[in-house]
Amino acid sequence: MFTRKLLLGLGASCVAVALAFAAAGPEGATPAHAAAPPEVRGPRVAVLATFPGAEHTSLYLVQAGGGADPAPVATFAHLPDAAVRAAVVPGTPYILATADTTPTRDTSFNASLFRLEPHAPPEALVAGVVHASRPLVTPAGRVFVSRGRAGTEIEGQLRVDPLTVDEVDLATGKTRPVHAEHGHLLFLAGAAGKEIVLYRVLPDHADIVAVDPDSGAVRSIVDNLPPFARDFAIDAGGKKLVFQGRHETNSRTWVVDEIDLASGRARRLFSSPSMNLAPAVLPSGGVLYNPPGRGLSTLDAETRIAGPLGPGVDLVAATTADSRWIAALHTQPSALSVPFLVDTETGAAAVLPAPRGSRAAVAGFYAEKGGAL
Repeated sequence: MFTRKLLLGLGASCVAVALAFAAAGPEGATPAHAAAPPEVRGPRVAVLATFPGAEHTSLYLVQAGGGADPAPVATFAHLPDAAVRAAVVPGTPYILATADTTPTRDTSFNASLFRLEPHAPPEALVAGVVHASRPLVTPAGRVFVSRGRAGTEIEGQLRVDPLTVDEVDLATGKTRPVHAEHGHLLFLAGAAGKEIVLYRVLPDHADIVAVDPDSGAVRSIVDNLPPFARDFAIDAGGKKLVFQGRHETNSRTWVVDEIDLASGRARRLFSSPSMNLAPAVLPSGGVLYNPPGRGLSTLDAETRIAGPLGPGVDLVAATTADSRWIAALHTQPSALSVPFLVDTETGAAAVLPAPRGSRAAVAGFYAEKGGAL
């Protein structure tokens, strides 16, 4: 069961955070809260905060330079110490969040999907969602979740489960399966045009495919790759996918690869012994990553970003459509993550207000009248 939980964590980018906490940080690293220039403001960001051990999570709409003690605009209940992930639905006032809700020994599928709206009661929409998985919200506002149920346990073998990717109706919570497999993981890597891109870990191999959610047609993008890929990101044009994976022959080396989504051609951008490269793609196509010990930096982009909050691992959660602003989480050894904002035009960064002592999750940018920017 350990192997299965590792795969689930890899797909949900949890391992990048866990390893960042466990790694030894550079001596004399600057505290994250020290790097917050007050002149950086930027757009509002939807941030969810959970206190360790708490049985609820609260939603905050915050802005860089705002007060240090923001007021929550919505709250929902879940299991103690639940893993919470979230995304903004464009063109609506809604934020979607997943959190553990079903008390069970096996946590693989114990999460539920919630619909949150500022100053309104939360709505639980769907159960049986993959633990620590983030809902995929397409630019058109379609919503997809990864779900499953436990298969038969066979001693000495990694369990094979019936898995589905379902589209969710936001108004009713009704689901419609768009893809199904028996395997270990169906991870929602992103959306490209009318297709959704899935990373699949199946009993005999791992691959990357594009699925048409209307017809169910499956198109192969990468036929076979080591089953340890994570941190997937797709540009706004749906032309390329960037992710971190394990080297094909050297298990001690990790790589950042770029895949042409039309042809499947691969281009290697970076390799390192570090497991925490956490690449990201700006809507314009520029690629960012975390070189060992330096924080978020430019890899293949015109913008100049170099460790805006100092040493650590920065996980990009959202970008504005014009690539001007990035919302991310800064992680350091033995510390709670810190949500922050980066202005890609200047490289300046500012910490986003969130309750101190809480675990933060960034849902995305939130327009004045709701929805993503």
